[in-house]
Amino acid sequence: MNQHYPVLKEEVLRWINLKDGGIYVDSTCGCGGHSKYLLLSGKKILLICIDKDEKMIEIAQENLKNYSNVIFIKGGFENLSELLKEKDIEKVDGILFDLGVSSIQLKDPERGFSFQVDGPLDMRYDRNSKLTAYEILNKWNKKDLIYIFKNYGEIKNCERIVNKIIERRKKKPFRTTREFSDFICKHFKERKKIHPATRFFLSLRIATNSELECLKKGLEEGLKILKEKGRMLVISFNSLEDRIVKNFFKEKEEIKILTKKPITPTEKEINENPLSRSAKLRVGEKNEKTEVL
Repeated sequence: MNQHYPVLKEEVLRWINLKDGGIYVDSTCGCGGHSKYLLLSGKKILLICIDKDEKMIEIAQENLKNYSNVIFIKGGFENLSELLKEKDIEKVDGILFDLGVSSIQLKDPERGFSFQVDGPLDMRYDRNSKLTAYEILNKWNKKDLIYIFKNYGEIKNCERIVNKIIERRKKKPFRTTREFSDFICKHFKERKKIHPATRFFLSLRIATNSELECLKKGLEEGLKILKEKGRMLVISFNSLEDRIVKNFFKEKEEIKILTKKPITPTEKEINENPLSRSAKLRVGEKNEKTEVL
C-alpha cells in the first residue's frame, strides 16, 4: 500500500472541527493521508477528496476503499465550486488545503519533481496539461526565466545564471532533472544550507503548475462555498504560499483568524518526517455576519 505521512494531522483534526452530518473537503488529497485520519475520527461526515493528479486519486481510492462516505473528484481546487456543483453540493463545513508535494510524487523519477532522482523535466501535477518544466527551461525567454527564478525561487542575482542557461540550451537542450541539477551545481553557489538546485526546481514547479495563481483563486473559491462557521485550513511549505494565505485571511472581512501565528510541527514530527519541517498551518473561520456572494 502506498503511504504518505500527513503533516500536522493531529492539529488538522483538532482545528477542522468535525461534526456529525458535516461535509468536508480535502482539496489536495494526495494518497489520502489526511483524509483517512479525518475518517478515523468516528464522526458521521461526508468527505470530498480532490486532486489534480490522476495517479494520486487512484492511490487514495485504494487506501480509502473501506469507507463509503467518500467522494473522489479529479480536478484543481481553483475550480472548487464548479467541481462540487457537479456533485450537487453547494456549501461545506470545512476545507483543507495541503500545498505540499507528495513524497510519492517526489520519489517517482518519471514525474521530474526532484533533483535527487533522475527523470524527464516534467513537473506537472495534471499529466493532461501541456506545459512542462522542459518547455519552460528550454523555450522561455530570458525575461520570463529571470522573473520566475527571482519571484518564485527568491533568487536575487539570477541574471548571470539565466544567461548561462540560455547559452547552454542553444547547444543542447536540458532533458533530465539530473542534467539541470548538475549544471546548477557547477555554475551557482548557494549561500543557504540547501542544495544549490532547490530553489530553481521550486521555481520551475510553481511556474509549470501556475501554483500561486491557482492558490489565490482556490482560497476565493473555498471562502465562497464555506457555510457560516465553516473553517478553512491551509498548510503551506514556502514563504510565497504562506504570505498569500496570511494576506488573504487578513484582507477578508468574512474571515475570523483563529491562528494568530501559524502552527508548526513539533520536534518529534520533524524527526519522524523531515519533509514537514517547513510546514505552516493557518486556520480561518467564515464570519457569521457576512455572506460572500
